Amino acid sequence: MIRSLVVASVVTVLIAPAVWPVPAAAQAPAEWDGLVQRPSRAVDLLFVRPGASLEGFKAVRLAPLQVSFDENWDPNRGTRANRLTAADFQRIKDTLAREFARASASELARSGYAIVQRSGPDVLDVQPFIVDLFITAPGRTGAGRTRTYTANPGRMTLVAELRDSETNTILARVVDRRNAPSSGVFQLTTSVTNIGAARQIIQRWANALRTALDAANGR
Repeated sequence: MIRSLVVASVVTVLIAPAVWPVPAAAQAPAEWDGLVQRPSRAVDLLFVRPGASLEGFKAVRLAPLQVSFDENWDPNRGTRANRLTAADFQRIKDTLAREFARASASELARSGYAIVQRSGPDVLDVQPFIVDLFITAPGRTGAGRTRTYTANPGRMTLVAELRDSETNTILARVVDRRNAPSSGVFQLTTSVTNIGAARQIIQRWANALRTALDAANGR
């Protein structure tokens, strides 16, 4: 049932986020690629295919999370020392992707949903994007190249799409922007990325996907 999708907050778009226009909530269209906007208390924007349902999906094929940074985020601006390298930026992306996969698998397993690598009549395709990761300007916290990025007002927006894995039919699209908790910290070093604040947001999205599947399947 369509209302089963209202609680979905983890779904994706199979188009590069750098060129895919994400509408602001205030300017969001009523219809988007054949999907109709529905009110939601769980996410900022929810678009569903008329008549679509998550009923019958027992497993998820989860594509790797893709991450892009906010176009205005430049932690190297105005400094010649302790500059982040391309490897540092990639480490942030890789860490978020691993955490997203871990949290999703753990949360879905609570209701018996498996993460699989196949298509099938009971398999839901989910591919997430974080399209505007923004980490508050860094300050030095010690010797060497260690940096700390406070998570307030750090933010990131999930853009996600749910598809039938056999037909590739899009079932729903979600856009959900979240600020990092004010007490959280995004911490970066040359070897470790601590995403405690981001983890809370990711866990919320993973929980919402499981809840949507549970509602559709009568659990």
